[in-house]
Amino acid sequence: MAVEVQTENTGRGVLEAGFQVLQAISAAPEGCGLSQLARSTGLAKATAYRLAEQLVVLGAVQRVEQRYFVGARMAELGRQWQAAPMLRRAAQRPGRTLAALTKATVAVCVLDGDEVHLIAGFKGAEVFIAADAETDLTFRTAMAQVLLAARTDKAPPPPTYSAGEWRRIGTAIADDGMIAVDRYDLVSGICCAAAAIKPNGTGNAAAVGCMSLASRFPPNLPSLVAHAAREIEKNLR
Repeated sequence: MAVEVQTENTGRGVLEAGFQVLQAISAAPEGCGLSQLARSTGLAKATAYRLAEQLVVLGAVQRVEQRYFVGARMAELGRQWQAAPMLRRAAQRPGRTLAALTKATVAVCVLDGDEVHLIAGFKGAEVFIAADAETDLTFRTAMAQVLLAARTDKAPPPPTYSAGEWRRIGTAIADDGMIAVDRYDLVSGICCAAAAIKPNGTGNAAAVGCMSLASRFPPNLPSLVAHAAREIEKNLR
């Protein structure tokens, strides 16, 4: 049943209805007609039309013939989104220092639900999140293990792990001060260490990791990564 929103009297009602319209349009890649828009939002057609046209004027929505699509202004705003802006700021100096000391790739990442966001990176850090999320390797990297172990929810074991195996790994990471180490276990010629960051200002698990191509595992790599994590935490405070 479509309902008429009292848009003239409540600013909150206007905003909520406007976001409902945007959400419905974004969920229709082939475009959203007025009838579909009213059904998806539960708004009366007159209200849905008025809000959609207002959003067209603002550039948040574009109208092509009789169908609505997400507008260019939303893309511009979306590019400015940051998963953890304060963490990114806090990680700059420690991250650069770690990259300089190790001459290796450094990344600071956040686990948001099932997605890993690269917050700050130095020397090609995109490789930390470039792997296919469906591969076994993705969940067995040092960075992934620390992020998953740092979750506060009671989630089941990550994919590719049995309950017993993940319990042992999680306990070992906790015993080592929330640090995970990969000594060429996953990929020949690549070693990595990662340390959890607490608190990170987002409520999500966060970690700093360092990936090295050194022919021998640098013995000071875990301690350097742990020190960077502590420096980031200090900056956050």
